Amino acid sequence: MGRTHRIVVIGAGPRGLSIVERIAAHAASHPHKILDIHLVDPFPPGAGHVWRTDQSRLFLMNTPSFFPTVIPSDATVKTAGSSYPEPIPEISGLTFEAWRRGVADDPSFPYIGLSDEDLAEVRELTRTGFPSRKLYGTYLTDVFARLRSGLPRNVRLTTYAQEAVRVTTADSESSRPYQVELGDGVLLAAHSVVLALGHTDARLRDDQRDLMEFAESRGLHYWPPAVPADVRWEGLPAGRNILVRGMGLNFHDVLAQLTEGRGGTFEPDSENSERLIYRPSGREPKVWVGSRRGTPYRAKALLETYYPKSTENRFFTRAYVDRTQERARAEGRLVDFEVDYWPLIRRDAQWNYYKTLVRVSPDDISGDPAEFLDRVDEILSDVDHVTWWNQMDRLVSERIPRNRILTPERLTRPFEGESFESHEEYAAALVHFLDRDVSASIRGEDSPLKMAIGSLNQARAVVKYAVRDRGISDESWVRGLERRFGSLVDGLASGPPALRIQQMAALARAGVLRFLGPDPVFRADDGEGCFIASSPWVRDEPVHSDWLVEALAPANDVRVSTSPLIGRLFEDGLARPHQMHFSDAPAPVPSKGLEVTPPPYRLVSASGEEAAGIYVLGLQLSSVQWGTAIAAEADATLEFGSGTVADSNDIVASILE
Repeated sequence: MGRTHRIVVIGAGPRGLSIVERIAAHAASHPHKILDIHLVDPFPPGAGHVWRTDQSRLFLMNTPSFFPTVIPSDATVKTAGSSYPEPIPEISGLTFEAWRRGVADDPSFPYIGLSDEDLAEVRELTRTGFPSRKLYGTYLTDVFARLRSGLPRNVRLTTYAQEAVRVTTADSESSRPYQVELGDGVLLAAHSVVLALGHTDARLRDDQRDLMEFAESRGLHYWPPAVPADVRWEGLPAGRNILVRGMGLNFHDVLAQLTEGRGGTFEPDSENSERLIYRPSGREPKVWVGSRRGTPYRAKALLETYYPKSTENRFFTRAYVDRTQERARAEGRLVDFEVDYWPLIRRDAQWNYYKTLVRVSPDDISGDPAEFLDRVDEILSDVDHVTWWNQMDRLVSERIPRNRILTPERLTRPFEGESFESHEEYAAALVHFLDRDVSASIRGEDSPLKMAIGSLNQARAVVKYAVRDRGISDESWVRGLERRFGSLVDGLASGPPALRIQQMAALARAGVLRFLGPDPVFRADDGEGCFIASSPWVRDEPVHSDWLVEALAPANDVRVSTSPLIGRLFEDGLARPHQMHFSDAPAPVPSKGLEVTPPPYRLVSASGEEAAGIYVLGLQLSSVQWGTAIAAEADATLEFGSGTVADSNDIVASILE
């Protein structure tokens, strides 16, 4: 054997696992080099923090079984080319769905660490079902065990159940230029360091800190943003008002723990197959929830594929993105998301909506449906970005009932501008909204609404490709991508399985779940000595409570992260937030992600110099990537849907070159 190259990987969740997998895959090309991996994480390797296997089975993934993976499918590997070495045989092709089928259907399939409850879930799950996060963590743990058992002879792996608290540069005389300090004081010398940190805790906003201080001074209970599996939900009292802020994905975890987690049960409604009935255990609190939109994320459609088979995104495509970026470079400018991309995304959503409407509900169209669709095609195909929307508005206003016209921005705030006399009136309207959303999800490919949302979801994948590595201007990134498109598509396409919306409606009917209304105000009331919440759109008495729960995860933002490692990187001058440039700002503005070089994403120091051997992977790349929290898609190409896998490969190739 030749010289040893020591690599410290900080973070042992899916991204750290991907780095280890890529090192093993590349090892055959470096037979005379010893690759010494040191994997650091206080949580178990593979599953890491978010996917750890000791969490409640009530926490579900928000993608179906066939979607997520940490190992690309055989088809993906075959199309990747020689720059992407095949995984070692022990894990080759082992996507989550391949693993699930093996465990469920093949008696000879080996697996590690599955309980009887795990096996029961695997066998009940279908390819379109939604696994528990616990089960996905079991898959990741199993992949790690297989990977470790099959490591090539020239790869060594040591794990540390510790937190990394500092990365420093070593003495100039040292052959290993970096040192990683662990929480117990151990120092690991390294030639290369990979930061695969995943989610970190974050400082509270000013308003959240005020609520926390008020709670502490009055003996109340304020629960800040947290990973749901970290929270002791049994600490919330039965029968009392509990205020919950946020109706995103974490809210469904809160509900699950406070209902099914306390012995309540759901059963089918014999009078309506699309509804559930909730049977309380009597140990539930009274949950009062509010969010800016006043509604939860839309439920995912029931589909056989991640993107609907019937949608056809004709306008916003990768080919269009490539042409637009080439033209922008030739003109010496950066792409503007709102000007260059957003109109095309909207056209695709309109086309897929009305194409589906004509197919499934032709009677909703005044006149000849085929002629109407031809006219839609004609308008959308017009290259004039200015007039097409006005033409579409006139056409659909004349030919379509008002309640069937698609207005994407209206979808996320369906009660915009409406007032309600009481909480009961608002609850009745919202439960009706939930029932209709479930019905649309069940219709799947036959729902015009869900096909428009499917079109936006498909566009989201192209957007990730288009904006990667600062493919648009900084102003456009914030104004167009994050505030406009991101906030819209998250509420529509990133939602939970339809089961969660059915459960919400059932809990509301049972009186366990109550709704505050849109744009709620949560405040600390000195006179009452408690928290008070109300909505300006619901004319009813404010709700009082001694408990306030934030139903969201800590912010993914390096500027407010409480990670000691990130904090020390800034203090030591080894890192800085990415600097964004706006025409109306006198100086650059720090962004949420770390400053990095172009791929393979080496860290950039406070002085602007790159750290040749420190690489960044995953969530802290939000400065150069969008949608960093989304898992790799099992059958996607590396550059289009499996970005984390591609990034891992690029990093390892750079380390070993």
